[in-house]
Amino acid sequence: MKVKVEKIGSEELKLEEDIFAPSWEMDSYDVKFVNNLHITCGFTRVKKEIMVKGSVLLHELIVCSRCLEEVEKEILLKFQFNYDIDSVGSYLDMDETIREHILLNFPMKVLCKPDCKGLCPSCGVNLNYQKCLCGRRA
Repeated sequence: MKVKVEKIGSEELKLEEDIFAPSWEMDSYDVKFVNNLHITCGFTRVKKEIMVKGSVLLHELIVCSRCLEEVEKEILLKFQFNYDIDSVGSYLDMDETIREHILLNFPMKVLCKPDCKGLCPSCGVNLNYQKCLCGRRA
């Protein structure tokens, strides 16, 4: 999302954009971003600063850290950034900042559901669906 600085005034300038998620190359071994990222931003000039408030709606295919099942999740991340107007230049390009915000806010461990039981360490059965085959865990 790129906006010309001279268009940003004291009244909020709202912009929305859909970006094809794979084009931002954020996938890893346990997460794949699918569909579009829907970005909404409001730009406001306050004296010598530009305030940006917005959100990004994303769809992910994740591998659960406990049971290794792949699940789809929809996540809404909100953000707020301030920029010194003298350091911005003619255009304010938000893409890299929003991309970093997504990556920095991704949890260390992702679960398919809060009460995921995981896999039996002995026989490997998914304890969310059936009892342990080896009898070590119920």
